Amino acid sequence: MSHSEEDSRTSPFTIRKEDLAKLDSSQGFQIVRKLLTTDRSAAFCEHHSPSTEDIKQAWLLHRDITHAIIMPVLEIYRQASQLAESFLCPRSIFDLELAFRGEARGAFSWLQCLIVEEEDWCSTRGCPACIVNYVLQSEPTIRLVLAACRLSRSLRKPKAGRNLPLFDFWRSSLRKVLDTDPFWGPTYSKDIEARAADLETGIQQLVRQCCELSEAVVVAAAPGHDGEHGKVHDRDLPDTKGKDCIAKASEPYHELAQRSVKIRASLTVKKHPSAIPQEEQSWLQKIVLGCWTTLLADAAEATRRAVSDKRPVVSSVRVRSLST
Repeated sequence: MSHSEEDSRTSPFTIRKEDLAKLDSSQGFQIVRKLLTTDRSAAFCEHHSPSTEDIKQAWLLHRDITHAIIMPVLEIYRQASQLAESFLCPRSIFDLELAFRGEARGAFSWLQCLIVEEEDWCSTRGCPACIVNYVLQSEPTIRLVLAACRLSRSLRKPKAGRNLPLFDFWRSSLRKVLDTDPFWGPTYSKDIEARAADLETGIQQLVRQCCELSEAVVVAAAPGHDGEHGKVHDRDLPDTKGKDCIAKASEPYHELAQRSVKIRASLTVKKHPSAIPQEEQSWLQKIVLGCWTTLLADAAEATRRAVSDKRPVVSSVRVRSLST
């Protein structure tokens, strides 16, 4: 680990009392903690064996925060993968990115590479201290946590009491750790924040394009559709340039929510060895649905402003390198 040996048995992260109070009052976060208590081990490795109960509880809390931050992003990726598979019927999982374009494709590819390489850490199983410390292990893990903290603002359904809290406080704590870390140093935060912001934008674009794909998949699966079974043709794709796009983007908020529900209906849940528990998956889908609905509403508002100002709506088609 990059922080000093004498501090290796205590968490490098700190939380203010007021932020602890917010976590305690967050129904969403308490759901996460309850699920992790029953599904994750509280056993520590020999290197991180806590010397006091307070240190143990701090590690467990920070493990749970890490889990709560990254799991919604991984759930977005999982559902995007299933939609892409329904859309393309690819020969390889690495062809799934072709279902997306621009920044969404860049974000999808980046998440895919990270999850393949860091599957154990993404599952947050094992020694709680190792999971927390591993955030500082590499640039991709730092970038994911920062981007997920930023994205937490979009994971809040209106009038929903089981929301996750905003994780701005953890983002600040991570930046402080980076500034004082002998390996990363005080000049690193600015650069990694810019990369995290790009990843956040890419994930937001990925969510919007998932909504488009879900409509195409539903159309292709409809009775009487003349396309090949399991394959979506270009004519099935929603119009993203003409008047139809503007009309859809101007729909009331509740109609946008109904559209985003189609995503869940168009997905087929596939079991695999590292699948998350069904109870948590169901709850995460509700959180992600809130993200879809929020982002769609934000896009609608942006489009309405652009139309009212008589300015053209410009969408980025830039593809980001996975290494930058």
